[in-house]
Amino acid sequence: MSEHGTRTGLTWRVVLILIGVILIFVPLNIYSTFLIGTTLGTVAVFFVTLLTAELVRLSGGSLTRQEALFLYYAAGWGAAALPIYWLIIYRSYYVHSPLAWSVKLNGVPIAELVPVWMCPKYYSPAHALRTLFQAEFLLPLLIYTIYIVIGLMADIGLSAFAAHMFVERLKYPYPFSDVDISISTFISERDPTTTGYFLVFFIVGLMYGLLVYVPYMSGRGLIPIPFIDLTNIIQEWLPGAAFAIPTVLSSYIGGMLFPFKAATWALITSATIWLVLNSLFTTSLSQYAPEWAEEYIKGMGLVAVQNRSMLRLWFGPMLGFSLAIVTYAVLMIAGELKMILQDIKSRGPLQSSVIEPRTALLLFIAGSTASVLLYHILVPEIPVWIPIVFVFVISSFLGIISAASAGRIAFGLPPYPFIWHTLVYLTTPQRIYEAFAFDPPRAGGGTASFCQQVRACLRVGANPRDLIKIWVIGALLANGVGLLALDFFWRIAPIPSSAYPMTFYMMLSNSYIDTMLTGGMLNINIYNVGIPYLLLLMILFLGSSLEARGLFFSCLGLIYGLYAQPYVALAMFLGSVIGNFVMTKAFGRDRWQRIRGYAIAGEISGEGFTLLIGATLNLILKSGWLWPW
Repeated sequence: MSEHGTRTGLTWRVVLILIGVILIFVPLNIYSTFLIGTTLGTVAVFFVTLLTAELVRLSGGSLTRQEALFLYYAAGWGAAALPIYWLIIYRSYYVHSPLAWSVKLNGVPIAELVPVWMCPKYYSPAHALRTLFQAEFLLPLLIYTIYIVIGLMADIGLSAFAAHMFVERLKYPYPFSDVDISISTFISERDPTTTGYFLVFFIVGLMYGLLVYVPYMSGRGLIPIPFIDLTNIIQEWLPGAAFAIPTVLSSYIGGMLFPFKAATWALITSATIWLVLNSLFTTSLSQYAPEWAEEYIKGMGLVAVQNRSMLRLWFGPMLGFSLAIVTYAVLMIAGELKMILQDIKSRGPLQSSVIEPRTALLLFIAGSTASVLLYHILVPEIPVWIPIVFVFVISSFLGIISAASAGRIAFGLPPYPFIWHTLVYLTTPQRIYEAFAFDPPRAGGGTASFCQQVRACLRVGANPRDLIKIWVIGALLANGVGLLALDFFWRIAPIPSSAYPMTFYMMLSNSYIDTMLTGGMLNINIYNVGIPYLLLLMILFLGSSLEARGLFFSCLGLIYGLYAQPYVALAMFLGSVIGNFVMTKAFGRDRWQRIRGYAIAGEISGEGFTLLIGATLNLILKSGWLWPW
C-alpha cells in the first residue's frame, strides 16, 4: 500500500507492457497515418489491454484492480501518432515546394527565410540523404526535444493543479472514468454479471468491425471510414455547408455518456457554424466574406470545405470564441481559484493525492516561463507579451475549461490548432515564417484526460501519483520511438511519395496554410475577432442564467459544439439519445448507470480487435511497396 491508503498500480509488468506497446504501435500508427491518414487510435487500446491481461493470466499471474487500470493507461500510449519531429521532414519538403518559392517577402521567397533551427537551408545536401541523424539536422532535433520537455513540464503542473481543483475539491464526476473502471474491474474480477454485458457488446463491436473495418482496410470496403461525405449532396440546397455521417460505431457508443442537454446544444452550435453560417456566407451574406465566397466551388468535398472555409472565414472568429471561453472560464471558477490560491499562500501543508498544489503551480510556472524564453530567443522579432498571454492565459484556461467539460459532460474540448497563428497574425504586422510555423510549448493538452484518470484512480484505490510516472515515461519513450520510426520510413522512401500516399495531402495542406499565413493573405482583423468574442460572451452569461433557472441550456455543450464538426456532434447526439432514453428504458435507469461502462468498454474492445485484424491485412497486402525504393 502507498500514500493515502491506496495501492500502486505501476508495477514492473505495467512498465514492460508500456515499453512493448510503444515499440510496436507507435511505428505502426505512423505508417498507418502515412498510408491511409488515420491511426489505429484508441479503439485498439481496449483490445490490447484485454490481450495483455490474458497473456498475464495464461502465464499463471493475476492482476489487481489497480494494476489492471494502469495496464489500460499504459496501453493508451499505443495510440500515440506522429511525434513533433515530423515537422522537420515536412519543412525539408516545404523549402523545395513551389508554394514556398511562389510567395516573396521583401523580394525574398519564403523558402529562403526558413531558419536553420527549423530545417537545413534548401541548398543543403542533407535533404537528399533522407535521414534525420546527420549534422545539419541536429539543431532542429535539439530544439524540438527541448520543446517536448518544456511542454511536458508545464502540462503536468497544470494538470495536477486542475485535478486538485476539479476532482478533489469540486468533486466533478468525470463520467468517462466509468469506462476506465469498468475495463479494469472486468480484467481483474471477471464478475459473471458484468462479464456478460461486456461480452454482448464486445460481439456487437466485433461484428460491426468485421463488416466495415476489415473490408475497408483491405481495399474492398463498401462503407468509407471514418464518415460518408454528404457535402456534395447537400450543396444543391446549402452551398458551402460541410456535412457527413460518421461510420465509426464507437463515435456513437461514446456519446451514450454525453448528457442529452449538452449533446443537443453541441449539435445546434456545430450545425449553426458549419451548415447554416458556412452556407449563408457563401450566398446571401457573401459580401461579409468575399474571399470564402469566391474560393468556394460546387463539388468540393467535406475536407476541402472545412479547410478552405477555416482559412477564409473562421480563423478570426475562432480566436474570438477562444478568448470569450477563457474570459468565461476565469469568471466562472474565480471563486474556487481564489480559495485555492489563498490556501497556497498559507504556510501550512496542503493535502493532495497527486502533487501538492504549490508544487504543481510552480511546475506550471517554470515550464511556461521556459516556453516564453525559448520562443523569445528563437523568434525575438515577436513582442514577448504575445507568447506570455498565449502560454499563461489562453492555453492554460482553455485546458482548465476542457477539464471542467470532461468532468461535467464526459468530453473535453476538441482541439483547435490555429489559435496561436491567428493571435500572431492579428497582433503584429511582421510576416515571419517561424512566427507562425513555430508556436510556444504550452500546457492544457493533457489536462482533461489526466483529471479523468485521477478520478478513476481514486475510485479504485490506486495511487494517482503513479500517473505522473507513466506520463513521463510514456511521453519520452513514445517521442523517442517515433523519431526512430520516422527516420526509418524516410530512409526507405521519400516523403511525400506513392509509398506513403496520404503524405501528399498532409504536405500540401500544411504548405498552403503556412504560405497564406506568412504571406499575409488572410482576412483577420479586430472586427472578425472582437464581434464573435462579445457575442459568445453574452450568450454564455445569458446561458448560465438560464441554466441556473433549470432551463434547457448547456454552456459546456455550446462550447463543445464550437470546435466539433457536425458529423462528430451528430454522433454524440444520437449516442446520447440512445444512452439517456433507449438504454435507460431497456435496462432501467439505475441498472444502466451500473453497467454502461462495461457496455461501452465491450463494444470499443470489439472494434479494436477487428481494427487490428484490418491493419494486419493491410500491411500484408501493401508489403510489396518497399521494392521500388
